[in-house]
Amino acid sequence: MSQNAMPESILLFGAGGHARSVIGVMLAEGRWKLAGLLDDGPAALSRRVLGYEIIGNREHLVGLREQGISAGLAAIGSNSALGEIAQVMEKAGFALISIVHPSACLMADAVVGPGSFIHAMSVIGPECRIGRNAIIQPFTSLGHESRVGDCVQFSPGVHIGGNVKIGDYCFFGPGAVVYPGVTLGCNVSIGANAVVNKDIGDNVVVAGNPARRVNPALPES
Repeated sequence: MSQNAMPESILLFGAGGHARSVIGVMLAEGRWKLAGLLDDGPAALSRRVLGYEIIGNREHLVGLREQGISAGLAAIGSNSALGEIAQVMEKAGFALISIVHPSACLMADAVVGPGSFIHAMSVIGPECRIGRNAIIQPFTSLGHESRVGDCVQFSPGVHIGGNVKIGDYCFFGPGAVVYPGVTLGCNVSIGANAVVNKDIGDNVVVAGNPARRVNPALPES
């Protein structure tokens, strides 16, 4: 998107801790004007987040789109809720933007899908393909030619080797490491500081070094 085509104002959907991180990176990036936040919480309209007003919930999306706000981001830390709200925003006519900290490094031919958030000091290797609505926290690195599905969240300090394949809705705890060439299914949760050295199927929680299955993946609350 060219500078002249950028939306003047955007919305963030979410008003929790992750939204605060997104606002901080948005201010550092300096590309967007935040019109306000939306949140479905019952007490949301009585609060502000870092000085920004919560102006409604999902029921206000269509009206705000009709007022001329055309783009936004789902700023929610739960993978499942993130995917749901991103779909709701798009159905209401919003284009999903990505917010990227200026210190993040996207190397040659790296592609990041819409709705994604990339925090400070992250490195996205050459020819990586990152899906929609990713969350990439500080000091995370993704190796060359890796493929990442939709709504995948990387906690701080995660390191992914080259040519790794990651399915939709995976979660990586802080400091997790994945060896080059490993394939992970969908809805896999990787514990903090786990070291994954072999392929993992769908709907599994793993932890330890080397990582081992600890139980089937549990639904998010």
